[in-house]
Amino acid sequence: EGRPVIEEHLRDAREALVFEAGRAGDAIITRRKGTGTVTATATGRAAHAGNGHPEGVNAIWALACFVDLAQQLTSYDEGCTLNVGRFTGGQVANTVPDRAEALVDLRFTSLAQGQRLIDALGAAAREAERRVPGARVQLGGGLSRAPLERTPASERLRQRYGAAARAEGLGDGEAPLLGGGSDACTTSALGIASIDGLGPRGKGFHTLDEQIEAATLVPRAAALVRLLAAGDAAR
Repeated sequence: EGRPVIEEHLRDAREALVFEAGRAGDAIITRRKGTGTVTATATGRAAHAGNGHPEGVNAIWALACFVDLAQQLTSYDEGCTLNVGRFTGGQVANTVPDRAEALVDLRFTSLAQGQRLIDALGAAAREAERRVPGARVQLGGGLSRAPLERTPASERLRQRYGAAARAEGLGDGEAPLLGGGSDACTTSALGIASIDGLGPRGKGFHTLDEQIEAATLVPRAAALVRLLAAGDAAR
């Protein structure tokens, strides 16, 4: 995680160029969703599923109630998503489980929206406890990366880089809002004008088939040199 290093060394920077893999058409990334991770842990009371069922408090049931409510917070229209990517609990079929855990991924377009999701997850945990008397659902974690948001300063930077990219035969369009976070989210949160996706074109991200287009290495490097040289000339 590079966030502490970035916050220590780039706090006084004016602009940030981030070299995540380039997108189709060399689209320049100016917006990314923020990210968060929440761990939900449900606890209940173990009991024999045959002889002691009434004395048990099923933690998996409580956590399932929470998951159902959490998943309903996704809104494609508002640009926020929640994904329960892992769910574990219990040990054997004939024991009422006393513990279960879920891992929740959050994506949001603004810090305010991200905080609303955190608050809504808290309400979902309380409702799950109400539905399964005796159970507790506790949340850990929270927001991880702020969104990369387009600003007037980052738009000016995009236009300057775009001119350098065009001069090297590259595209200069703007990418749509992306769901994945990057270091550009961290620099943007520090108030630094930031653009992203300036590395060589790639595809298959986060898969065994991930690759770059080698032919774009030199034009991308040349565009960077042209941008930096133009900045030196302006000063």
